[in-house]
Amino acid sequence: MYRLVNIPQDFWYLVDKRKYKKRNESLISLYMSKIFILSGHSGVGKNTIFRLLERDLSDFFRVVTCTTRKPRPGEVDGKDYFFLTDQEFKDRIAENRFLEYAHVHDWFYGTPLDEIEKAEKLGKNILLTIDVQGATKIKRERPETIIIFLKYAGDNLEQLIRDRIGRESARDLSEDEVKRRIVSAKKEAEYVKYYDFVVENPEGHPEAAVEEIEGIIESKLVS
Repeated sequence: MYRLVNIPQDFWYLVDKRKYKKRNESLISLYMSKIFILSGHSGVGKNTIFRLLERDLSDFFRVVTCTTRKPRPGEVDGKDYFFLTDQEFKDRIAENRFLEYAHVHDWFYGTPLDEIEKAEKLGKNILLTIDVQGATKIKRERPETIIIFLKYAGDNLEQLIRDRIGRESARDLSEDEVKRRIVSAKKEAEYVKYYDFVVENPEGHPEAAVEEIEGIIESKLVS
């Protein structure tokens, strides 16, 4: 895996030299922060894949996003999320302080602009997990962003979701919650055509999806 390093002090000096122009156009591309976004079907395992990617891509900047939902056991404000009230979130919307935001399952989620700007100043690449609405919005505004859609491995989406939920012994979802997840997944699937890459997450083998996504990221870091 290629790693992004700090920009050498003489890099900007070389950029000013015409004879190095062509070489440094590619170097500028290499040193510019790149944003990679992971989205996918509801319940497909995005969080698991994202955590594994974060572990492997330790030199990427970790962006802390905002939400209005309540913290889950073990979650820490400022580390897992910035937990905001509805009014605090709406105030930040009015102040244009989000790169993107969306209302998902009764809660607001948003990516703070200052977190992105902090990463860009450091020359760090960024990996985000964002819903399909937010990801495609960023792609429209920043076409250089690489968006990756994580999907179930198979064609019968409803059955795949029910099968996976049935194997999640740690979670007890009501039929209404199951149906809501199925409806969400079908709506999310409509956005696949806007994504740069689509990756399957085989049941029980998240490492396969992680390996494929890391290959995509590696190819884009050196392109």
